[in-house]
Amino acid sequence: MRAAVFYTYGDVDVLEIADIARPKIADDEVLVKVVSAAINPKDTFIRKGRFRRFTGNRFPQLTGFDCAGIVAETNSDDLAVGEQVFGMLDGWHGATCAEYVAMKAHQLAHKPDNISFDEAASVALVGLTALQALRDEGNIKRGDRVCINGASGGVGTIAVQIAKIYGCHVTAIASEKKHDFLRELGADNCVDYHETDIRQSSDKFDIFFDVFGNTRYKHIKSILTTTGTWISTVIQPHVFLSTILSRFGQQAAKIVVVKSRRKDLLTISQWIIEGLLKTSMAQTYKLEEIQQAHRLQQTKHSGGKIVIQIEF
Repeated sequence: MRAAVFYTYGDVDVLEIADIARPKIADDEVLVKVVSAAINPKDTFIRKGRFRRFTGNRFPQLTGFDCAGIVAETNSDDLAVGEQVFGMLDGWHGATCAEYVAMKAHQLAHKPDNISFDEAASVALVGLTALQALRDEGNIKRGDRVCINGASGGVGTIAVQIAKIYGCHVTAIASEKKHDFLRELGADNCVDYHETDIRQSSDKFDIFFDVFGNTRYKHIKSILTTTGTWISTVIQPHVFLSTILSRFGQQAAKIVVVKSRRKDLLTISQWIIEGLLKTSMAQTYKLEEIQQAHRLQQTKHSGGKIVIQIEF
């Protein structure tokens, strides 16, 4: 089968399309014929070798963690051959930018009928990240004041909508040109980071979700409520230190480590079916254009999810 692979860590030019063996499925696994996959910052960081402590030095390595497609083989009682599914791989080894991928059954759920394969592929990782950050780490509740830093990106756009589903007041931090779009998604207040330093805000937030990863807990504490929570998506020493030190106070620093769970995928799916949650795609590419896709992702200004279309 065709797959996007790399044989060494490095810039986008290490990516290539290779013909590799189709994966075999183990117990409780499903073989998915991939229709669409998606690119995330995680993919570019892994390709550069930033997380080689977890990814090791065995090559080739594949790329891509979320996808949508059709069940080709199954060892699960929950998913049948021919069913349309979407989901996300756990761990540090991608594999979804390929014609087939083997996934654990709990990492998949039925694709909502009212969206395309491209849209379904774009929502798994970002949707799970936003949901688990706000619900599990932030203990989000109705009436909370939530600030989302990096609101116009893949995770950010979903986080804005989930916070509104929970009945919260949402402040979205993004460039001014994204403000109309974010208000359409439900943001109550928009802040242009070029013009305003959020750290000087007179507002207090119950949750500050730093999707972009360019704030530090110690700088945000002053704009949190007395029991407020700062949440980061970034694996860095200062984040871990803050999570440890904040245990001794009422305010909290948290990091979200996303896990693929069918129950959460079904929650996201139901919101999509009910029209409460919309996907946000920036650009689609063919598998052979994987380098261009990674290049756009690295700009951090894609304006939504980048989707890879596999031949259907």
